[in-house]
This record gives sequence, structure tokens and C-alpha cells, in this order.
Amino acid sequence: PFAQTIVFYFIAGVFALITSVFGGGFRYQISINQIPLFILLAIFGTLAPVLGFKALKHIGVSENSILSSTTKLWVLLGAFIFLKEPFSLHKILGTIIILLGIFVAEQKGRGIVINKGALYSLFSSIAYASTEITSFFILRGFDIPSLTVYSFFLPAVFSLVLIPKSIKKLTFYFKPIRAINIGIVSINDAVATMLLFAAYQVGQNASQIGPLMATQTIISVLLAVIILKEKNRLIQKIISAIVVFIGSLLII
Repeated sequence: PFAQTIVFYFIAGVFALITSVFGGGFRYQISINQIPLFILLAIFGTLAPVLGFKALKHIGVSENSILSSTTKLWVLLGAFIFLKEPFSLHKILGTIIILLGIFVAEQKGRGIVINKGALYSLFSSIAYASTEITSFFILRGFDIPSLTVYSFFLPAVFSLVLIPKSIKKLTFYFKPIRAINIGIVSINDAVATMLLFAAYQVGQNASQIGPLMATQTIISVLLAVIILKEKNRLIQKIISAIVVFIGSLLII
């Protein structure tokens, strides 16, 4: 998990740095008041993927998708508590409905067993939410491309310092197909992160943005039906998409 986190974040960080340099210049200065926030960003940014990768060693993808989707509920609560956004019952209801829709899409009749893998997934979702809330705090006085660079490089460095022996396992990604696969995922995540940051800078409404991001699970399910021709549990997936759409309308 640490080796994959290092490679994943390093590639994404390089892409973000190139984007930053060509997009107006990389801002490397961090004020004294911002240092504690960047330390939190490094800690949460490292814990989130490591715990997520460890979760996938113990539970299935469907169970992990359901549990990791709770990230958006933690973001919503964090927006109310830490970002001081106005409390909204309809946003809470919309978020719960979206999570219900995701549960309908991913549930396969065997339920979720609370074991070590499930706990890893839950703690990972809390760490991801904490990373987002911390990033939103920083964005109030920082530019998007530069923060994206720090968001990826800091966890990569922190992981190396924490578990230096993981550097020996980086050779796993030297094979072309593995390098290409993780490269595509990393760059895609860097672009997604910059778009997320841009959404917050425009609206400064994490309690709305966070829950709406959960719709990515349903979009993935529907794209799997269209592109990968996965027709199993089709009615269940259509119902889940309708439920998520209703929840999204409540939030918007």
C-alpha cells in the first residue's frame, strides 16, 4: 500500500507541477499560519489511500464502494463544523438518499460484514474527507495548481519518510503495463482534484460539492452497463441511478 501510494502520488504530483508551471507559475511559499494545515494535508493525504488499499486486501470492491462513499457524508459534516457553512437539513437528506442509491447499486444480497477490511475502508473515507476539508481551508488563500502539487507530493514524501523500506518495492511498477496503468490513474486523479478545487473556489460550498461527488459511483455503474456491457442486476442499477438523481436534486 505504501509503495503504491508513493508511485500514485508522485506521478500525479509531477503532472500537477507541469500544469502549474505552464499555467502561471508554481507558488512554493507557505505562510507560517498555513504550515499546520499543510502538515495535516500530508498526514491525512497519506493515511487515506494507504487505508483504502489495505481495505481492498480484505473486502470486495462492492463492499468497499459502499463504505468509501460515506466520505461525502463526512465532508458534509466537516463543512458544517469546520468550514462554518450554514446547516441544511435538505442537504443532509439529499446526501443520505445518494448513499442509499449507491447501496442499492452495489448491494449483492450478502450485506456488509464489519471486519478489519470494513474498518480500514471507513477510516480511509474519514481520512479522505479530512483531506478535502483541509484543502478547502487552504484554498481560501492559495491557488489551485500549486495546492494540487502539494496535495500529491507531500503524501508521497511523508510515506517515504514513514516507511523507507517501501522504496524497495517500487520496482514492481517498472514493467511498462503497470507503469502505464498507474500513470493513467494518477493523471486522471490529478485532473479530478484540480476540478474539485476549482468547484470550491467558484462556489465555496463544500456541503454541496462533497455529496454531489458521490454520484461518481453511479456514473461508474452506468458506464459499466453501456461500455462494458455489464447487464447483471440492470433493474437494480437503474433504480439506484434514479434514487441518486433525486438525492442530487435535493442538494442542488
